[in-house]
Amino acid sequence: AGLQVTLATAVSDGLQGRAVKGDYTAETALRLLLAGTDIIWRFAGDRTVVLERVDAEGAVILKAITVEGRAETAWSAVEGYAATRSATGTKTDTPILETPAAVQVVPRDVIEDQGARNLKDVYENVSGVQQAGNTLNAQSEVLPIVRGFESPTLFRNGLRATTAGAVDLANVERVEVLKGPASILYGALEPGGVVNYVTKRPRTPAFHRIEQHAGMYDYYRTAADTTGALTDAATLLYRANVAYTNSGSFRDEIELERVAVAPSLLWLPSNDTELLVDLSYVRETQPYDAGIPLAADGSALVSADTFFGDPDLDGRLIADYVAGYQFSHRFNEVWSLRNQFQFHRADAENESIRPRSVVDLAGGASALALRYQNEELTDDEKQFVVDVTADFATGPVGHTLLFGIDLIDQDSERRRYRQNIPAVLVSDDVEVDFTPPADQPQQVRLADAQRAALYVQDQLSLLEGGRLKLLLGGRYDIVHQESETDGVYTPGLDEQAFTGRAGLLYLFDDQVSGYVSFSQSFVPQPLGTVDQDGGILDPETGTQYEVGAKASFFGDRLLATASLFQIDKENVAVVDADLFAATGRIRYLPGVENRSRGFEVDVAGALTEEIELLANYSFTRTEVTKRLDDPESEGDPLGGVPRHKGRLWMTYSFNEESFLSGLRMGGGVRYVGESSTQFDVDTKLDGYVVFDAGAWYRWEMLDFSLNVTNLLDKEYIVRANSRAIAHAGEPLTVFGSVAVRF
Repeated sequence: AGLQVTLATAVSDGLQGRAVKGDYTAETALRLLLAGTDIIWRFAGDRTVVLERVDAEGAVILKAITVEGRAETAWSAVEGYAATRSATGTKTDTPILETPAAVQVVPRDVIEDQGARNLKDVYENVSGVQQAGNTLNAQSEVLPIVRGFESPTLFRNGLRATTAGAVDLANVERVEVLKGPASILYGALEPGGVVNYVTKRPRTPAFHRIEQHAGMYDYYRTAADTTGALTDAATLLYRANVAYTNSGSFRDEIELERVAVAPSLLWLPSNDTELLVDLSYVRETQPYDAGIPLAADGSALVSADTFFGDPDLDGRLIADYVAGYQFSHRFNEVWSLRNQFQFHRADAENESIRPRSVVDLAGGASALALRYQNEELTDDEKQFVVDVTADFATGPVGHTLLFGIDLIDQDSERRRYRQNIPAVLVSDDVEVDFTPPADQPQQVRLADAQRAALYVQDQLSLLEGGRLKLLLGGRYDIVHQESETDGVYTPGLDEQAFTGRAGLLYLFDDQVSGYVSFSQSFVPQPLGTVDQDGGILDPETGTQYEVGAKASFFGDRLLATASLFQIDKENVAVVDADLFAATGRIRYLPGVENRSRGFEVDVAGALTEEIELLANYSFTRTEVTKRLDDPESEGDPLGGVPRHKGRLWMTYSFNEESFLSGLRMGGGVRYVGESSTQFDVDTKLDGYVVFDAGAWYRWEMLDFSLNVTNLLDKEYIVRANSRAIAHAGEPLTVFGSVAVRF
C-alpha cells in the first residue's frame, strides 16, 4: 500500500500477518495486514498511525510505536482533488511541493465530477492553459496553448503522442501539466509547456464499474471499467476499459461516433520488478466542423448552430492505435531502472469543405470563400526510453541521479487533394452542395524523422533535513529529418542542440516552499522552412525564468502553487505575407522573437471533510519583441491568448450523520478575458463568464450524477483560427449518468 512500517520486535513476536499487495487506502491495508493478530491501530494525525498490542481484555500492554507513509505515487490514482506527487516535472517520483517548477495535476475525481467529455475539458482546469484556435484535420482533440504558446504534441504516460490521433477519457487516470520549457526531459518542444495524460493501471482488490450516460443533443455513452488479479498470489493483474459514444451536437449536421478499447496487464514477479503491457484503440467518425464566420469586430455573423460544410461528404475518420510496455526494476537500495516503449499509429481520413476567408461585400453582406479538401494521413511513431536512477548520498548531500536515453522514429504519409470552390453568401440558411471531381490528383508527401538523445539530471538535497533542493539537468539531442513530395526528394536536415535547466527550492517547513528556476527549449524547423534566399531557418529556441511558491494545507489535503514567469522565444517561423501575395511563394522571415510573461495561481484539494475546491487564475501578457520586416508590429500581442483567465469549482458532501448522506452538490464559474483569433490579432474576441453545476448521489452499489454546463445559456466564441473559422461555445447542456459498482 506504499506504507513503510517499523515495528519493535516485542510488538510482533510470535505473530504472523498476511502479505498485502495492491492499491489500497492506508486504512484498508492496515486492516488486512493486522487481521487475526492482537495488534490494533489508530491514526494520530493525518499521516501517523499508532500500533498497539492488547491483551485478552483489550488493554494495551506494550508501548505505542508510530508508522508514517502515503499510498500515493506519481503514477497512481489520487483520492480527491489534490495530488501530492508527480513524475511529469522530473521523470522521478517526486513530491510536487519539492519540485522547482509549476506542475499541476487534474485527478480522475475532477474529471468525473465535472462530467468531462474531452481532454480540453480537463486541461482547462489549469491556470495558463486554454484551447488553441488552430484546427488540425487529423487531430480530434483541440490542442492546448500553454503560457501563450501552442503545444502541438500531447504526451501519454510521459511518451510523445503524435499530433494526429484521438483520445478517449475512459482510460485516463490523471492529466498533468508541466509549464515552461521541457526539452531537457522530453526533447524538441514548444517552450510553453506540455500536457501529459496518465492512463489507468491494473490494481487489486477487484473492481468493476458499468455506467450509462445520456444528455441533450442525443448524447449517449456506455462505458465499463474492470480490474483485478488473474492469479491467487496477485502477481498478474489486469484492467480493461471500454467505451462507446454516439452523440449529436448543438451544431447542425454534426454527429460523433467513437469506440474506445484499452486493456492492460501488470506482472509483478517480485517486490522489486514490474512489467506493464498497455494497449489502446480509439476509432472516431464525425463531419469536419470548421465552425462559423465572424464579422470584423469579432461578433458572430450567423447563429451558433449554422454548418458551412457539405453533409454528403465523408467527413473525418480517425483510427488511433497504441501498443507499449513499461518495465521497472530496483537492483538494490541505490540503483533502479525504468524502460518504456510505445508504438503509436494514427490513420486519418478527411473529406470536407474548409473555409478560407471572409469577404466583406457592399451593403453589409459577407461571403465565405471555401475549399474542398480530401486527404489521408498515416502517422507512425516508435519511442524507446531507458531511465536509470541512483539514490545515494555524498557526505551530507543526498542525490537522486537520473541518466536517460531517448530514441524516436517517426514516419508519415499524407495524400491530399485541394480545390477552391465558389464562395457562399453568409446566412443562417446556407447550403453547401459540392460534387467532388472523379479525378483527384493527390499530392503525396512522405516524411521521416529520427531523434536520439542523452540526458542527465541530479536532484540534490542539502542542509539539515534536505531543506534545500537543487535540480540540475542537461540534454543533448540529435534530430534527422527528410521528406519527399510527389517524388521530389528534399535533402535531409540534421540538427543538434543542448538544452539545460536549473532549479533551486527551499522548504521553509513541511508545508511551504519557494523556488526559482531556469529552463530551455528547442524545436527544429520543419523541412521547407526557408527564407527568401532558400536558407534554412535556425531552430526555434526558448528560455524561461520563473520564481514561485508552494504550500500544502490540512495534512496535504490542499495544495497551492503561485508563480511568476517570463519566456522568450527566438527564431520564430513567420510566413512572408507580402512575398506570398506578390508571387505565391511561401518563404519565412528570419529573426522573429516573441515573449510571454505573467502570473499564475492554482489551488486544489479539500478545505474541510465536506468541501473540495479547485481554483486558478492566470495573467498572461504576450508580445512580439523583434520583427525586422515590420518594426511597428513589435509590442503587438500574440493571437488567441487571453490576458486574464480563471476558474472556480467547488463541491459539498453531506456527512454520514446527515439525512442527505451520500449526496454531493457543487458548481463553478469559468472566466476568459478578451482575446483575439489566433492568426489575426486585429479581430478581437469578447471575454465571457460561464456557470456550471452538478449533483451526485451514491447509494449502495449505485452512483448517480447530473451535470449542467453553461447554466445561464451564455452565447460566446470559445476559440477562433481566423474570421473564417470560429467555434461557438456550447449552450446550456444537461447530461447525467447512472453507474453500478461491484
